[in-house]
Amino acid sequence: MHRIAVIPLLCAETVLAHPGHSGGGPLGADLLHLLSEPDHLALILLPLVAVGAIAALSRLRARRAKQSRNRALRARESSRP
Repeated sequence: MHRIAVIPLLCAETVLAHPGHSGGGPLGADLLHLLSEPDHLALILLPLVAVGAIAALSRLRARRAKQSRNRALRARESSRP
Protein backbone atom coordinates (compact mmCIF):
# COMPACT_ATOMS: atom_id res chain seq x y z
CA MET A 1 0.00 0.00 0.00
CA HIS A 2 2.86 2.41 0.75
CA ARG A 3 4.30 1.86 -2.72
CA ILE A 4 1.11 3.21 -4.28
CA ALA A 5 1.58 6.48 -2.39
CA VAL A 6 4.86 7.06 -4.27
CA ILE A 7 3.18 7.17 -7.69
CA PRO A 8 1.61 10.65 -7.25
CA LEU A 9 4.98 11.98 -6.11
CA LEU A 10 6.61 10.70 -9.26
CA CYS A 11 3.94 12.33 -11.42
CA ALA A 12 3.80 15.62 -9.49
CA GLU A 13 6.01 17.45 -11.99
CA THR A 14 3.57 16.76 -14.81
CA VAL A 15 0.57 17.79 -12.74
CA LEU A 16 2.12 21.07 -11.64
CA ALA A 17 3.54 21.93 -15.06
CA HIS A 18 2.88 25.39 -16.45
CA PRO A 19 3.48 26.85 -19.92
CA GLY A 20 7.14 26.64 -20.83
CA HIS A 21 7.65 23.12 -19.50
CA SER A 22 7.55 21.62 -22.94
CA GLY A 23 11.06 20.21 -22.60
CA GLY A 24 11.55 20.17 -26.34
CA GLY A 25 13.34 23.50 -26.62
CA PRO A 26 17.04 24.15 -26.96
CA LEU A 27 19.21 24.28 -23.87
CA GLY A 28 19.32 28.10 -23.88
CA ALA A 29 15.52 28.32 -23.86
CA ASP A 30 15.29 25.88 -20.95
CA LEU A 31 17.91 27.83 -19.03
CA LEU A 32 16.11 31.10 -19.73
CA HIS A 33 12.87 29.52 -18.53
CA LEU A 34 14.49 28.30 -15.31
CA LEU A 35 15.95 31.71 -14.55
CA SER A 36 12.90 33.76 -15.51
CA GLU A 37 10.22 31.89 -13.55
CA PRO A 38 10.14 33.01 -9.90
CA ASP A 39 9.27 29.56 -8.55
CA HIS A 40 12.19 27.96 -10.40
CA LEU A 41 14.54 30.72 -9.35
CA ALA A 42 13.50 30.24 -5.72
CA LEU A 43 14.14 26.49 -5.96
CA ILE A 44 17.61 27.21 -7.35
CA LEU A 45 18.54 29.98 -4.91
CA LEU A 46 17.07 28.57 -1.70
CA PRO A 47 19.55 25.68 -1.36
CA LEU A 48 22.44 27.99 -2.29
CA VAL A 49 21.42 30.49 0.40
CA ALA A 50 20.99 27.70 2.94
CA VAL A 51 24.43 26.24 2.20
CA GLY A 52 25.98 29.71 2.35
CA ALA A 53 24.34 30.43 5.71
CA ILE A 54 25.46 27.09 7.13
CA ALA A 55 29.03 27.69 5.91
CA ALA A 56 29.08 31.21 7.38
CA LEU A 57 27.76 30.00 10.73
CA SER A 58 30.27 27.16 10.75
CA ARG A 59 33.16 29.58 10.10
CA LEU A 60 31.88 31.94 12.79
CA ARG A 61 31.57 29.11 15.28
CA ALA A 62 35.11 27.89 14.49
CA ARG A 63 36.49 31.42 14.85
CA ARG A 64 34.79 31.87 18.23
CA ALA A 65 36.08 28.49 19.43
CA LYS A 66 39.62 29.45 18.40
CA GLN A 67 39.34 32.79 20.21
CA SER A 68 38.06 31.02 23.30
CA ARG A 69 40.96 28.56 23.22
CA ASN A 70 43.44 31.44 22.80
CA ARG A 71 41.90 33.34 25.74
CA ALA A 72 42.09 30.22 27.90
CA LEU A 73 45.76 29.68 26.98
CA ARG A 74 46.62 33.33 27.71
CA ALA A 75 44.82 33.16 31.06
CA ARG A 76 46.64 29.96 31.94
CA GLU A 77 50.03 31.44 30.97
CA SER A 78 49.42 34.66 32.90
CA SER A 79 48.44 32.75 36.04
CA ARG A 80 51.74 30.81 36.09
CA PRO A 81 54.36 32.19 38.51
